[in-house]
Amino acid sequence: SPAAEPYLEQMAQQSAALTRKRFGHTISFYVPLYLSNLCANACTYCGFSMENRIKRRTLNTSEIDRECQAIKAMNFDSVLLVTGEHERKVGMAYFREAVPAVKEQFSYLAMEVQPLDQDEYAELKTLGLDAVMVYQETYSASTYAEHHLRGNKMDFEYRLETPDRLAKAGIDKIGIGALIGLEEWRTDCFYVASHLDYLERTYWQTRYSISFPRLRPCEGGLQPKSVMDDRQLVQLICAYRLFNPEVELS
Repeated sequence: SPAAEPYLEQMAQQSAALTRKRFGHTISFYVPLYLSNLCANACTYCGFSMENRIKRRTLNTSEIDRECQAIKAMNFDSVLLVTGEHERKVGMAYFREAVPAVKEQFSYLAMEVQPLDQDEYAELKTLGLDAVMVYQETYSASTYAEHHLRGNKMDFEYRLETPDRLAKAGIDKIGIGALIGLEEWRTDCFYVASHLDYLERTYWQTRYSISFPRLRPCEGGLQPKSVMDDRQLVQLICAYRLFNPEVELS
């Protein structure tokens, strides 16, 4: 809140103490491995949007292996597989090949792809999937409709219920978040915290993380509805830690 801004240093001290108590002096690193920028959605804010005239590329098995070797050479052991959302060309058939090939080489494997059904997540878990990041973008249904114009991503409810399907499928960790700037940022960030609270109460066996993506300039760029500055970002990080000492902050 604006009223708490003068207390940022105290918030930082308290949140740091909570982080040390739960996680010690530990920071986890991961590398995003982009498999494809094909996308079947039209979203106003995204450079991958199907309406943007950019070169499209999907890595084949040998190209994925070369990327893995390059990442291993940098001593990373945790990878996040990222794609656009194209169910036909970059869907389960593709993931069935890519996930085991990557997991063979790394200890921890996460994905940030289109939402899937519960049985598909359960199958990917057997192939080595550990975590899934799925951001709601905005928790305002009307604002969501303004920005998702074509494709399966138009379905607000299906996306909102993705963490439930993930937890029921037994995925180890679920990452949530809002795209900061699509809606008034304090409102959306409140709903992220509320969503986390619901998930932890309902699916207590699962671990969770929160991410802080902010709108930045990109192809077909969009002016943010609300701008969060760096100081406010730090305040939000501290507020989430004070709210929940257990959640991972990315």
